[in-house]
Amino acid sequence: MNKNLIVLDIGTQFIKAVLLEITQEDKRGIIRFWTKEPIVKSINEACQKAVKNLEKKSGLKSQEFFLGTNSDILKGKTTTVCYKRENPNQKIDISELKYLIQKIQWRALDAIRKELAAETEFCETDAKLIDGSIVDIKVDGHPISDPIGFQGQNICLTVFNSYTSLPWLNNLNKLANDLKLKMVGLCPVAYALFHCLDLEKSSKGSVLIIDVGAKITEITLVKNGGEIIETKNFHLGGQAFSRILAEFLGLKLNEADTLKIKYCKKELSSEAKKKIEKLFVSNISSWLKGIKVVLDGFADKYKFIPPKIFLCGEGSKLPMIESGLKKEKEFKINYIFPRDILKIENKTKLEEMPVMALAELYLDLPAEESIFPPILRRVIKLIQ
Repeated sequence: MNKNLIVLDIGTQFIKAVLLEITQEDKRGIIRFWTKEPIVKSINEACQKAVKNLEKKSGLKSQEFFLGTNSDILKGKTTTVCYKRENPNQKIDISELKYLIQKIQWRALDAIRKELAAETEFCETDAKLIDGSIVDIKVDGHPISDPIGFQGQNICLTVFNSYTSLPWLNNLNKLANDLKLKMVGLCPVAYALFHCLDLEKSSKGSVLIIDVGAKITEITLVKNGGEIIETKNFHLGGQAFSRILAEFLGLKLNEADTLKIKYCKKELSSEAKKKIEKLFVSNISSWLKGIKVVLDGFADKYKFIPPKIFLCGEGSKLPMIESGLKKEKEFKINYIFPRDILKIENKTKLEEMPVMALAELYLDLPAEESIFPPILRRVIKLIQ
């Protein structure tokens, strides 16, 4: 019997939700129903409405949900530790692996606490690790998937950790209670987008992922296919462009959204297009300044900025976004499309990339019988 799972993407303006049917035979996913609910009063209320809409549309119920959120709520960061072994001829065993994971997670938690305190109003003790994923393992410079039984002198392990503040963790746990569903996973949307691109573990796998949401823009730096993954954001997104149309043209916000979509699809006259672009100049300039601040921060920290950008999000469809980025640093611009989601069969007209990427990420989560998930969970519980 196939399993049904609800996948929720908490944005800044909308909740996107899909009912994912997971086939028992080959563990592939089928999206048959989806919905989009505006956040009016609270995230919890919007999520409850989205789940009810899915149940009404499909006539089906799920016992579980998988959740993705923006980086204001849930953050992510990679940490790498390299360990020189005293006896390189001795085979790596489970106890040595546990020691290394514990070592890397202590270092990660220390960095995460400092970062959360520096960037938010929360204090260091509010930082809570949520989950960890092994992104990369190298023994003497050679990438491997499982080091048990290998010999070598140097082990390098890279872990991507999701973390949040204690107040947000309490809110998300309350959400699960309100929905009366079991939360089977929690992940930053930025990591799901990185995962769906299946980047090579090489310099060719160094990219920027820019997700232009309704109210915030998230920029994720990926180096060497996941050796470094770090996300920063600023509060300016696609809604700002709708608001300026509404203000100057005397439209309601939903009417301005419709006009903006027509502009993006090149369905307007050349005269109307010019007028809209003139209105957008100031916002585009502010948006590019926000991009520059984030990229300058990455450059100072890592001495490196990838030349390739993957764009997604409703706001990314604005033609002036792509042209502005190309003018700024001659970036090579790509888009993340539904065809990049290889394990999902989409039976709907859904084109919301983040929620589709979250669905595929869930399908690719390591099985419980694999060695890493239980070790990571135990270590996270231990150090907190």
